[in-house]
Amino acid sequence: MFALTELSRKIFGIPRAWIVVSSGALFYCYQFILRVAPNVLKDDWSRYFSLDASDFGQLISLYSWSYAAVQLPLGVMLDRFGAGRIIVIASTLCALSCFILTMTDSTVVAGVAMLLMGLGSAAGFLGSIKLGTTWFPPSQLARVVALTLVFGTVGASIGGSPLSAMATAYGWQYAVNVLGFVGLAISAIIFIAVGRHGEPHTYQPSEDLLHGVMKVIKKPQAWLIATYGMLMYAPITIMGTAWGVPFVKSVYDIPETVAATLTTSLFIGAAVGSPVFALYSDKIQRRLPPMMLGVTLSLLINSLVIFVPNIPLLAMYILFFGIGFCYTAKSLSFTSICEIMPPSSSAVAVGFLNTITMATGALFHPLVGHLLDHHWNGTVIDDVNIYSQWDYRFALAIVPLCMLIGVIVVRFIKETHHAHKLTPAEESTATLSSLE
Repeated sequence: MFALTELSRKIFGIPRAWIVVSSGALFYCYQFILRVAPNVLKDDWSRYFSLDASDFGQLISLYSWSYAAVQLPLGVMLDRFGAGRIIVIASTLCALSCFILTMTDSTVVAGVAMLLMGLGSAAGFLGSIKLGTTWFPPSQLARVVALTLVFGTVGASIGGSPLSAMATAYGWQYAVNVLGFVGLAISAIIFIAVGRHGEPHTYQPSEDLLHGVMKVIKKPQAWLIATYGMLMYAPITIMGTAWGVPFVKSVYDIPETVAATLTTSLFIGAAVGSPVFALYSDKIQRRLPPMMLGVTLSLLINSLVIFVPNIPLLAMYILFFGIGFCYTAKSLSFTSICEIMPPSSSAVAVGFLNTITMATGALFHPLVGHLLDHHWNGTVIDDVNIYSQWDYRFALAIVPLCMLIGVIVVRFIKETHHAHKLTPAEESTATLSSLE
């Protein structure tokens, strides 16, 4: 009865289902702003909390640690308690983390805030898409995904130049507090959109989580595929969320607001690339060639960006777009891991892969910071360590190194397209998770 009356009901002429899904996509947009914010707030945080590059890397890595830690149980929680309820809690956690961050000068408390921010953000994409699968028939899923990706790209853009401009004009605490109130507003919007009657309940008991995890970790191919996904995520998490803007500023001596537009180009490339690699793989009915193509091109493009000096700024926009585009070959790792696992373990396999993938930031952000400090010549201006473009080139060399290792890893992955035909549920799981 709920599905028939509520799914067809309109509010101000708009189907309620679209209002619900749009509110979820709004949260995905919001958590994307938070995810990329360190890219433009690095100098402010470094000055305020007295951080060197190593400290900054360790601080922002806490976001990735908590984000990765909940990937496995998150799917079960979304099914059992409903995506609407989970996203309301998640958005509130993100908002509280913003307020905590602005009210402290302790790096320990700031670390707790980053943990809470990552914990809440973890429900962003999967929670939004879960609302879509709950409130719409499968035939509408592509539209839901497209809407969510558009909101995500908008969030990446807002977390660049607009956030930088606000922080410059009013101070970073003001900007982050505004994000906190935005998070509370989104919590209220989702609560109102889903309504007091909740949402259509679609929970289906699944295989025991621990038993499913054991099945996955006993497969060497699962580890190889997860390693590939982790390595391919390195350019996005390193260049797109933390170190890309400071690097570009050091190379071109341009304002932060301008440098932030390059990361927007990166995320636009990611939005464009994901369906391209998926369609190419399906057309040739193979996974490995496009996976190899993506990592090889990514090796080339990232090497150009990081090692070649005097690249014109316009060309750098194109290269950053290429970084985002090639990164999305990672999407095939989700499809591949579903194809080597039995249907009963596909969701757990995707959760396992996402956990390994999101650990990239937790591991690499501190490493980049340590490499920067190791190469730093000791220059300090206004209580902020000043790193040259060559310091950044030295530290960011880890990105093409990851791509080089990825090229090697792909050679040991077995073709999975023929393993077994994905069920519709597995296709949805693999496709949705690949786009996060």
